[in-house]
Amino acid sequence: MSSRISHRRGAVQRKSFLHEFLSSRFGKVVGAIFCVSVFLITLLLDSTEPTIYGVGRGDSTQGSALRMNDNANAASTTMKKEATHNCLNDDFRPQNKVGVWTMLNDNMDYVKGAAKLGIAVREKTKTPLDLVVMELKSKPLGDDMWELLKPAGFIRCSVESIKAPEKTRADLKEKFAVLHVWAMEVYETVVFLDADTYAQNAIDGLIQMDLKGKALGVTKDIRAKKWVETFNSGVMLLHPSEKEHKRLTKLLYSGLEFDYIMSDQGFLNEVYKDNWHEIGFVWNANLALYRFQREFWDQHKLEDINIIHYTMQKPWKCKPKGPYGPICNVWINA
Repeated sequence: MSSRISHRRGAVQRKSFLHEFLSSRFGKVVGAIFCVSVFLITLLLDSTEPTIYGVGRGDSTQGSALRMNDNANAASTTMKKEATHNCLNDDFRPQNKVGVWTMLNDNMDYVKGAAKLGIAVREKTKTPLDLVVMELKSKPLGDDMWELLKPAGFIRCSVESIKAPEKTRADLKEKFAVLHVWAMEVYETVVFLDADTYAQNAIDGLIQMDLKGKALGVTKDIRAKKWVETFNSGVMLLHPSEKEHKRLTKLLYSGLEFDYIMSDQGFLNEVYKDNWHEIGFVWNANLALYRFQREFWDQHKLEDINIIHYTMQKPWKCKPKGPYGPICNVWINA
């Protein structure tokens, strides 16, 4: 019993000694030195950990830095994406990733056609999209024309003219401005429609069509009453690329020979002669087929044709009792 008591008493004495030591001036100095040493060793280990082990807090800091850098790059890319277009007007503000474009000059008949086309596209198509009219800066559309276009939901894109090669048919030289649509990277997908087309049905199927690796979605043309191996550019599906736009404009002035009578369509056929995807007759039902390939036309129900292209007779000149009566009535009754 006396031995155990003696042991506990010794412990109390040792504790008392340690307390007295730490309370002394010398003990406080030693304690402070010990704490500082531990702190410095911890800092040293932290700074060397990534180098030795490749993990730890240093790795986390490096990861954070990389993530910040990636975010900055992503933001930079987004800003570049938003700024990539050739529209000169400040009020051009795209809202969606899909754009349905047409190009107009100062011909009021085509403006009326575009207005009716725009209303049809917006009313029938579910895909969120912008309706865009491309006008030349040198020939802006008048206020009376925009009174027709704005209610349909069109926004304006004013562009510079693209000079046509000298051999181009005189009345179609302005058409080369259509090449600007390739520069409109603000859109993931563009459907270009001539103002003499009419969307009888929704165009979601065209917007979402897989081009099977090809650069352009179009359909086979008819000329001189016969099918030809070239395409009609009145309806085009494409995915804009500034790089491709630069390539096209460079080729235009490279001396490349093409069918100058057909203006931009002849040029595009030469550039994309082996690189276009057939979108199908129902997406560009050329009125020439109704006249010269009637057997083929009649293989399709009129209500199943999504886009009618009034090539032989402009829709605003169509007569219900004329040679294209049933087709004219689609536009007249819209």
